[in-house]
Amino acid sequence: MAIDVLELQLVSALQRFATLQRRAASDRDHAKLLDRSLQELESALEEVRVAQEQLVEGRQRLESAQAELIRERERYWQLFDEMPQPYVVTEPNSIITEVNRAGAQLFNVSQRFLVGKAMSVFVCEDRTRFLAEISRLSTDGRSGELTFKLRPRERAPLGVIATVGADTNGLRWVLRPADATAHQSH
Repeated sequence: MAIDVLELQLVSALQRFATLQRRAASDRDHAKLLDRSLQELESALEEVRVAQEQLVEGRQRLESAQAELIRERERYWQLFDEMPQPYVVTEPNSIITEVNRAGAQLFNVSQRFLVGKAMSVFVCEDRTRFLAEISRLSTDGRSGELTFKLRPRERAPLGVIATVGADTNGLRWVLRPADATAHQSH
């Protein structure tokens, strides 16, 4: 039962109660009026009890759905975090919103410190071209591959090939060292 319906029922019960009070003041047959009042009160209490049961059931369904969402989020995060490839999710302007463990290792920065940072600050050559490319991918809403030099914190720069997917929520990056690809092709 919706909260609005419960509110309407309570307003109706209060109106009936007010009517009975007015009748009690003017009616001489108190026994009949008392009986009618008790029946009205019993009916109103039953309606409130049923509404309360329905609210409890609704709350239990919401709690169950919330628990399921939490389990699904934990499962997603576990799968995401345990991917062996560095995986990063960014806003179109390269602000990192999610990064897995392998991504944090590639950047040589803790996951919690990477979130909120611009990925572009780790690009050490032609940052303007990098930002223009991701802007184009984001605007077009399509996927592409980018090659750039990444400078992990306190490490030497390395060539990276990124497979970038764009959607309405931002960009999804799968990163791999450029030299690892060359070794795999031999």
